[in-house]
Amino acid sequence: MSQPRKSFSKGPMTGSDAQIEAIEELREHFKLTTEELKKFRDDLRHEMQKGLKSDESNMSMLPSWIFRHPTGQETGEYLGLELSGSNIRIYLVNLHGQGRISTRQQKYVISDHLKKGSIGNMIDFLVECVDSFLSFVGKYDIQTPLALGFVLSFPLHQKAINKAVVIKWTKDFEITGADNKNIAELLQIGFRRRHINVNVDAVVNGAVGCLLAHSYRSLDTLMACTISTGTNAAYWEKIEKVEKIKFRLPGNPDGFTTINTEWGAFSDGNLAFLPRTFYDNRVNRQSINPGVHVFEKMVSGLYLGEIARIILVDFLDRRLIFDGQYTNELNTPYRFEASYMSAIGADDTPDLEATQHILESIMNFPSTTLSDRQITRTICELVSQRAARLIAGAMSAIIDETDALDQGLTISMEGSVYEHFPNFPRRVNDALKSIYGDLVDHINVGITRDGNGIGAAIAAMIASTQK
Repeated sequence: MSQPRKSFSKGPMTGSDAQIEAIEELREHFKLTTEELKKFRDDLRHEMQKGLKSDESNMSMLPSWIFRHPTGQETGEYLGLELSGSNIRIYLVNLHGQGRISTRQQKYVISDHLKKGSIGNMIDFLVECVDSFLSFVGKYDIQTPLALGFVLSFPLHQKAINKAVVIKWTKDFEITGADNKNIAELLQIGFRRRHINVNVDAVVNGAVGCLLAHSYRSLDTLMACTISTGTNAAYWEKIEKVEKIKFRLPGNPDGFTTINTEWGAFSDGNLAFLPRTFYDNRVNRQSINPGVHVFEKMVSGLYLGEIARIILVDFLDRRLIFDGQYTNELNTPYRFEASYMSAIGADDTPDLEATQHILESIMNFPSTTLSDRQITRTICELVSQRAARLIAGAMSAIIDETDALDQGLTISMEGSVYEHFPNFPRRVNDALKSIYGDLVDHINVGITRDGNGIGAAIAAMIASTQK
């Protein structure tokens, strides 16, 4: 008969020796020491440096042709148009100076046939949405053109602030007919065709939009980081370090430009850069894009639940949980969602009742023991904790590359994983503290909501002053 052992997470019960041993082994697999984190940071920083010099890095390090920081004192009225995962959002943004912003906005749902259709159909729909929005905000008969910034959560190759080509339609988009076409020009033609008095002055990536939005409010903002369905970061970099492009600078640049890192692709050419487990390898191998965005598959909302599901299936195969019983739900890829992990992570009831509800009512297990629920909770915690530490390591690569720590800096965070996973912000901060010690107090972290669309409008403002 096994001796009582410590429990896996919250709750009075304990598990068998085999269960405890399996969990301790899993802890080892998902543990990231500070030294391992620093090695990860250094490798990512090296890829950043390569990406600034040439196109030979897995991190694209895409310049966004923004050549000055917002001061926070600019005023005016601008439009922001956002195309992201499943929605189009349109913002009327009023800049009031002193870092103050007010907005009006509306959301429009993108149908699946548009996501997998022609660029012409998508442009027509975007134009219709803007037309409808202008009527909604009483701007239908405007005499002076409104400047619009267009923000897309896709990698962009840009030759100017208003000349951008989508490099790859990611997520579940399969747009045809857009190859090598300037998305801003297509949108402008659509507005002209409908006699809508709007100028497409800027196109930016989503992470750059967040960076601009937070920079208007907080002048020492260094980077913006997104951890949602996917992950990305943008930051301010010295123009002289972007060796792969020789900028012909407009008047009065401040010596910096925004860089969209596309860090989700870090390590795609060298998987040894990542501290992967058996479970990560399986998620990557069985995904629709094996070998692509492998770092993203270890930290972002689309994949965290799948990592946890594959671990649960492994434990089940070894008859360590659920009395060896399968359900169709647990056998279905991506059926165990990141939102379930979030709810399980927040479950602090003695009997883990929220966890029980998810396992029995959603994943359809006939019954679960407290040990089953404790193991499930611990698995979710380990997967989430590692993701937070990896994100912190990636952030530290940018902090070190820009040598920004001594004077202090602000980081803008956004996305469902960062905002809704219990303890995620604390774990990111703990990892940064393990790297920087007390100097972590020089890092201020803020959350930017609606940053993409507001940032697009600020990009339009900057574009009008850069001309």
